[in-house]
Amino acid sequence: MGILGYLIKAENGRFSRGIQTMQRAAGTLILLGGVTAGSLLGSSLIVGTDNGSNAFPFGGPFGSNPGTDYQEAYASSDFSTPELITGIDFFEAPGQTGSLYSGTYTLSLSVISSSIGSLSSSNLSSNIGADNTVFETVVLSGKAPGELTFTGTPFLYDPSQGNLLLDLSVSGGSGGNVAFEDNEGVGSSLARYQNFGANNGLGYGLVTEFDSNSGGPAVPEPGTMSLFGFGMAAVLLVKRRWSVSK
Repeated sequence: MGILGYLIKAENGRFSRGIQTMQRAAGTLILLGGVTAGSLLGSSLIVGTDNGSNAFPFGGPFGSNPGTDYQEAYASSDFSTPELITGIDFFEAPGQTGSLYSGTYTLSLSVISSSIGSLSSSNLSSNIGADNTVFETVVLSGKAPGELTFTGTPFLYDPSQGNLLLDLSVSGGSGGNVAFEDNEGVGSSLARYQNFGANNGLGYGLVTEFDSNSGGPAVPEPGTMSLFGFGMAAVLLVKRRWSVSK
C-alpha cells in the first residue's frame, strides 16, 4: 500500500470512530429526552363503574333535604403509585340529561387513615384528614355537560399514606334536575357520604376520573439536566476533535 492509501485508510478510521462516538452520545441524549418527556406525560384513572345514577351533589339533593355537603372516599388500593392529581371528572348518566344544581362548589382533598366504609354519616367534618387542601372553588349553573371537569391546585396523593377523601361543599344551591353515573353499591373501591343520610356507605359513589401526571415533575429535575448537559458536551467534544484532526 502506498503512502497516499495509508493516509486515506487512517483518515477513514478516525472518521468511523468519530461517528460511532457521536452515535453513542446521540443515543444517550435520545434516552434522556424520553425520560424527560415521560415525566411530563399525563394519565387518568377511573374509579367505579356505571351501575346506576345519583343526582346529588350536581343535580341537587333528594327531596327537601339540605344537600350542602357531600363526601366520597376512595380506597388506596385503587391507586398503584403516587399521583399528582390535577383534574377530577364526573360523567352524566345516560338518559339523565338536565340542568346543574346551581351554586358555589368547593372541592377539597385529604388523606385519611380510616376505612372508607366506616366514616361518619352524621358528622362529615370528622372524616376529613389533617392535610385537607382546597382543590377548586367554582360556580356551576346551566345545562350539565356530558363530562363535568374540575381543574384545580395539584394535590400529590401517596396511597401508601392512607385512603383518599374528596369533600365537596355546596352553598346557595338551587334548581337542578340531572344525575351522574354512580357505582350503586357494587364492590369496595369507593364510598359516599352526605349530610342528609341517604345512600351512604361502601360501594356507593359517583364514578370518578382522576387526571394526573403520575407525580412526575413539571420540569426536568436538576440531575436530569446535568446528564443532558454532559451528553451535549460529549457531542461538542467529538465535533471539536474531529475538526482538529482534519
